[in-house]
Amino acid sequence: MAVRTPYLLECDYEIARWAIQQGPSQNAFSKFLSIDQVKCKLDLSYKNARALHQKIDHELPGVTPWRRSVIQVSGINEEFELFMRDPVECIKELWANPAYLDHLTYAPERRFTDEGKVERIYDELMSGDWSWEAQTLLPDGATLVPVILSSDKTQLCQFRGDKTAYPVYLTIGNISKSIRRKPSFHTQKLIGYLPTVSLDGTDISVDSACLTRAQLFHYAMRMVTSSLRTGPLANGIELTSGDGAVRLGFPVLAAYVADYPEQALVTCTRYAQTCPKCFVTKDELGNHVTRDPRYQKESIRTIRHASQQSTRVRADAAVRDHGLNLILDPFWIELLHCNIHDAITPDILHQIYQGLVRHLCGWISTLIGDAELDARFKRMPRAHGVRLFSHGISGLTQVSGPEHREICKQLLGCIVDAPGAPAGVIRATRSLLDFLEIAQYQSHTEATLGYLADALDEFHANKDVFINLGACNSEDFNFAKLHSLEHYANSIRRFGTTDNYNTEATERLHIDYAKDAYRATNKKEPLPPGVYLAKNPSACAVPFQVLEDQFGATHFKDALGEFIVNQLQSTSQRRRGNRNLNANILRDLEEVDVWYRIKFAVPNLQVDTEFATLCTAHAEPKRLKTSGIGELVARFDTVLINELGCESEETGIDGKRVARLKVIFRIPDEYVTKMSLTRQLGHLAYVEWFSRPRNKDSNSGMYPISRSYRNGMQDASVIEVDSMLRTCQLAPRFGRRANRAWTLNNVIDRCEHFLINNFIDHHTYQSIW
Repeated sequence: MAVRTPYLLECDYEIARWAIQQGPSQNAFSKFLSIDQVKCKLDLSYKNARALHQKIDHELPGVTPWRRSVIQVSGINEEFELFMRDPVECIKELWANPAYLDHLTYAPERRFTDEGKVERIYDELMSGDWSWEAQTLLPDGATLVPVILSSDKTQLCQFRGDKTAYPVYLTIGNISKSIRRKPSFHTQKLIGYLPTVSLDGTDISVDSACLTRAQLFHYAMRMVTSSLRTGPLANGIELTSGDGAVRLGFPVLAAYVADYPEQALVTCTRYAQTCPKCFVTKDELGNHVTRDPRYQKESIRTIRHASQQSTRVRADAAVRDHGLNLILDPFWIELLHCNIHDAITPDILHQIYQGLVRHLCGWISTLIGDAELDARFKRMPRAHGVRLFSHGISGLTQVSGPEHREICKQLLGCIVDAPGAPAGVIRATRSLLDFLEIAQYQSHTEATLGYLADALDEFHANKDVFINLGACNSEDFNFAKLHSLEHYANSIRRFGTTDNYNTEATERLHIDYAKDAYRATNKKEPLPPGVYLAKNPSACAVPFQVLEDQFGATHFKDALGEFIVNQLQSTSQRRRGNRNLNANILRDLEEVDVWYRIKFAVPNLQVDTEFATLCTAHAEPKRLKTSGIGELVARFDTVLINELGCESEETGIDGKRVARLKVIFRIPDEYVTKMSLTRQLGHLAYVEWFSRPRNKDSNSGMYPISRSYRNGMQDASVIEVDSMLRTCQLAPRFGRRANRAWTLNNVIDRCEHFLINNFIDHHTYQSIW
């Protein structure tokens, strides 16, 4: 029986749960409970909404309470409000939650792809080298609790005047990342709102203002994290899990998730002058090098040595030589077994999408020209999950990370063959996009980390082409976000894959934090991998002539006849050919039911336990909108088809072919019976073929294909929908100048040559190579 304390009766509990999760307003609920018949029949332990909330507040296990503190920082003649919760108590909450019980890992683990234990797998945070090293620092039998802190500068509230606050979140690496990265599961605990100060318009210099803000940050964070220090945690803490088991836990800061400016703030390193993780200099940030790693103990020694200097000038010089700022008491000094420099992790959103990709787009626009690049983006065909840039990209302002992600999906296809984009530009762009995709793998081995290193090597080998063509100068590469890519592979080895510490998770936590977990889901069970269609057709009894005229299925009847011949039971029946078939069977078959959409549940190729992802292909003719006002444009998507059946590998292009989906239909059962087929037919599709992919383009790494013809006519067939794997996007070969007569709606019809775009999503990238 489910635990429902403190509600003695199941009815008591179910009504309380309904009232909190899905019920009406508190006033309406109180009025409902005041009805005499309701009170008499239900006999609940609460009489109104207020009594219910009091029961929840006082009798159910409570959340960690908030505390308010007023703080002052030297150099600022003001008081600031700090709101915080005890992080240790928040850890206990997470540990005790029965919803996470089956998703907790209690010890570091190593897994391998082979029985010889040669090829190691890196995925969860507890699978990385850091967890093993940290475990050796704890007493025998102790449980390591990797703490992941993150801070998000998104403005949440105004305290007064120009004072704002931003949140700090905590989670633990023991919880599976598949749960941690979903805001609806509430594994991220809000532990503090940090005050900030605006010093604009004051007489304080820019350097002094930055130092003052840093002091305020570290002072506040020191208070927020006080219970995570070595003293309070010397003997560990008791952690009781949802099954009642008690363990001795030691919370240790494993990762601090932040964008680059805040990484510099957290580690006390000089912004844009060095790296938070190693001793690289400003002039080396654009080089393909790393320097000796930074260690927290060394940084503390440097700061303490500087603090003993006789003048501020000498103190600044002492820390400047080490790339540090003079923050006398950083919040991490006494944290248990902490190395703050090691704890800085990759940040794909800000370092790549908002950093490198933004620069790359600027360089490419300089080389190709805004007009030509926009013309190509405008004419990229529709595909599931791909944004349409109907006005190009040059007019976008304040481009967000999600927008840069959408640009990345189609960027490479838009610059192939473009004027001003020679082979080196194509290779540099492709290698950076390769790095971006591989960095987001949900599971890594040394082999895939080798691919990651190869992509970075190739980018640096080709990046000078932008300098040689005048798109930028050598100093433009000296920025910390480019250098940060040098540390990705090592961070994955130490802390698992990048989805363990992605800043995108905290970017939107302030939106979702108060939502109920159930309401935040779609309340639907995940679908297993496969092909799915609506129960009822979109159009019933559509004549063949309509399919030819409105769907463009020019050879529908011949293709259907050929398909049925191949399905006939005996060899003698096959020899009769299309003539006999058309005369006897297809003579009476003149219409079919038609579906306009088909869905594919695409499996995760790296993690078997992850849910399949849905994508939709369309085969829709032009027609009136349901409102009767205006028309819907025709849309016939391209799909990837498995020609080899079960013999085809899940990844790789062998045995796969692209076709354009024109009609999704089903033959009426009474006609199938007449045909004496060996098996029942399901849904079928009429498709127009493209040539089979053979060899990759040497620069873009994409497969070139062309429209396929047979006897001088478009090659078309009827196939079973189960042979279709997923949607795909084709990038037109625009040549030196995009044909302005082409549009996103007609480009598939008018263009002859294409590239298979394997950057539209992670599954496509991993399955088409």
